[in-house]
Amino acid sequence: MNGFLILDKPEGLTSAQCVYKLRSKLGIKKIGHCGTLDPLATGLLPVCIGEATKFSNFASDLAKVYEVGIKFGIETDTGDITGNIISKADFLGFKEDFPQLLTNLEGIQNQTPPMFSAIKINGNPLYYWARKGVYLYREPRKVDIQKIELIDKSDNTAILKVSCSKGTYIRSLVEKLGRNLKSMATVISLRRLEVGEMHINNNSCSFEDSHQSLINKILPCDALLSYMEKVKIKSEDAKKVRNGLSIDYNALLENKGLVRIYTEKELFLGIGEVSNNNKLQPKRLLSMN
Repeated sequence: MNGFLILDKPEGLTSAQCVYKLRSKLGIKKIGHCGTLDPLATGLLPVCIGEATKFSNFASDLAKVYEVGIKFGIETDTGDITGNIISKADFLGFKEDFPQLLTNLEGIQNQTPPMFSAIKINGNPLYYWARKGVYLYREPRKVDIQKIELIDKSDNTAILKVSCSKGTYIRSLVEKLGRNLKSMATVISLRRLEVGEMHINNNSCSFEDSHQSLINKILPCDALLSYMEKVKIKSEDAKKVRNGLSIDYNALLENKGLVRIYTEKELFLGIGEVSNNNKLQPKRLLSMN
C-alpha cells in the first residue's frame, strides 16, 4: 500500500498522534506526515504511506494556504489561545488603513520562529526548552507571505486567509500584525486549506472513515509532486535509472533541476535531477519489488 492521504486533521491532536491513529486503522507501520500542524490547528495534513514516505521532504517544501482566526489585545506564551496570557494592550478597533496594514505584511521577509515550535536546538525541539522556561536565540528564517485576504472582522477579532511559503509561522505573523496595530494579537483558530495543489475536498479523509474508505482515498505516490517537470524515458534507460545510473536526457525542459521520471507507459519511477549538461541523475526512486 503506497501513496498519500489528505487527512482533515481534527483539533486537539498532534500531527504525530494522527500518524499513530492511522497506523492503527490501516494496519501499516510505514506512515509519516508532511508538514507539522499544531494541536490547535485543523485541516489539510498530507500523510505519506509506504513508498510515498520517500517523497515526504519534497511535499513539505510546498506553499500553504491557511485560514486564521485572530483575537486582538492579548499575547500568550505559545502565540495562540491555548497558552498563558503574558501581555495585554488596548485595541482601539479597525481603522480605514487596516487593509493596507495587511498588504504591508506581504512579501519576502525574515521571520523568527516562535519558542513553541518543533525546530530542534541542542538535540531537542524548541517547545521542550520553552516548557522548562529556557528561551534560546533563534536564527531568523526567510519566508514569503504571498497574499493576505480579510475574510471577516468584528469588535476585536478577525479572520484572514494567508497564502505563504513553507516554514512560515502564522503565530509569528499574527503577533507582528498586532504590534503593527500598536496593540497585541494571538491566534484563536487555524485551518490549513491547501498544500501545493492539494485542497481540502471530497478526497479528504477523517478518522471517521472506515478502513476500506481510507484505502479508496489513497492518492498515487506522485500526487504532491506535480510542481516538478515530467520526463519520460525509454525502457532501456529506465533499467539504467533503476540501477542508479545517470543517462543523457536531451529533450527540451523549461527548467533544469528536479523532475518526475516516468516510463513511456506512464509508470512513475521516482524523482531525478537534470543537470545543465543534460544528464538525468536518479535521486529518490520507488522500489520495484
